Amino acid sequence: MSADEPGARAGTDARSPAGTAASPARGALRFIGRLGIAAVGLAAIGLALGYAIAWIPVWPCALFEHFRVQYVVIGAVVTGLAAALRMRGYVDIAAIATLLHGLPVAADLCQPTQAGPADGVALRVLVLNVHTESTGFDQVRQLIADEQPDVIGLVEVDRRWLAGVAAAVAGYPGRIEQPRDDNFGVALYARGELRGAAELAGSELPTVFADLTLRGARLRVILTHPPPPISGGMLAMQYRQLAAIAPHAAGPEPVVIMGDFNATSWSRPFAWLRERTGLCDSRAGFGIQASFPAMSSVMRIPIDHLLASCAIGVRARRIGRDVGSDHLPVLLELVVPRAPAVAPLGSAR
Repeated sequence: MSADEPGARAGTDARSPAGTAASPARGALRFIGRLGIAAVGLAAIGLALGYAIAWIPVWPCALFEHFRVQYVVIGAVVTGLAAALRMRGYVDIAAIATLLHGLPVAADLCQPTQAGPADGVALRVLVLNVHTESTGFDQVRQLIADEQPDVIGLVEVDRRWLAGVAAAVAGYPGRIEQPRDDNFGVALYARGELRGAAELAGSELPTVFADLTLRGARLRVILTHPPPPISGGMLAMQYRQLAAIAPHAAGPEPVVIMGDFNATSWSRPFAWLRERTGLCDSRAGFGIQASFPAMSSVMRIPIDHLLASCAIGVRARRIGRDVGSDHLPVLLELVVPRAPAVAPLGSAR
């Protein structure tokens, strides 16, 4: 027995340093694991709370409804992590919350495209928030030259911007311009006859109401830029402006409402406007079409829109290249019904 004891002690002594070194490492791993579990649990609860809060129709809760796509992506990751960590209850919370966030987006993406009349008039449209402080005049002029739109709707224009794009829109006889220095100037240009004016509709911010006649088509064009919902007062003003615009969409002639709405396609202000006008979303069949902010593809959301009478076809819709603004341009090819021919005076008997 005495001969075995030194060996036993030597073996114990040989293993002790390794065991001592492993203990802090195992403790650190256990701490990181617990921290990860806590983070995943909090994220799952946050997803569920985000969905519930978004339904509260007051500021700032209403802001949560604009980032549905981001919630879906985050939710898919959190659900996968919770499943890998065997966090049973949290898997259910994350999965259900992700599904609920995704339902409005899925319903939006499942809409069919607007076919339009077979013998309609094709019109190319450009909608762009130029960003008042931007100096991307050359990029915007080049965009207009490359795309050759028939109708151009610009928002956030000041006098500096009107001078900056003057050369590019020289061939557009129809024009209504209302520059401002507060990010809410508007300018509408068309290759055809344009009659109308910029008016204060529902707020102190201008909206263009115009009638366009071009290549045998007549079209009511509304260009607007409601305020962003960055406060309770601004959110209320956004609703007032949309409420004032809605009646102008009524009537027999085709109509489009376009501009920077500061509202995503699955938000309540956007749905409210669609419900009251009966117009169709030109994004239908073309994907998310996120346009803001231009500098971040991760946080980008679709707030630059064109709503159109459902009789108007949308042949193409895409997001254009970066032109130095915080928004990306929206480019569309519409098919507008031809205006009925007017019988000459005296022909009816």
